[in-house]
Amino acid sequence: MIGPIAYIAVCVLLIIVALVMTFKSKRYAVAVAYAVLCIAGLIAPAELSMTPLIFWGVALVAVLVIDMLLPADIAKSNQGLGYIAGGGAVGMFIGLLIPAVVLCTATGAILGGIAYAKTPEGKPLEFPSSKFLSYLCAKGFPAVIAICIIGVSISWLLPDFMAE
Repeated sequence: MIGPIAYIAVCVLLIIVALVMTFKSKRYAVAVAYAVLCIAGLIAPAELSMTPLIFWGVALVAVLVIDMLLPADIAKSNQGLGYIAGGGAVGMFIGLLIPAVVLCTATGAILGGIAYAKTPEGKPLEFPSSKFLSYLCAKGFPAVIAICIIGVSISWLLPDFMAE
């Protein structure tokens, strides 16, 4: 049987892969993040229910379906994604400190998108406009879901990691 340290090591590796994929706008970044959540669920406390796994599984399916429906040029674009995903990652870490991972991640991604729209490269998004909102939803939603799943996984793994 594999020990908890091995599970944690696999989770850390997959978290890094999921974050890199998120920053590069890869379609299956959310699926890799969800794999981390499932592995973390194996070693999480016994009182953990299946509800979070089902909730994030539905979010995973929603992200994949939406990404497949996006026009190819938007789906492959990573313009401003460093700002959006970076803001989401910073928000996730703040959310881990004050138990509000989802809220802080979403807020960070929105603020990252606004910061990008204020740069010379982001001017074509015409903040505030429907064009900006559409792009933020197309690129921010998958990033937020992936980073939120990673944050929830980390919150499940921290008690086990601290106990070792």
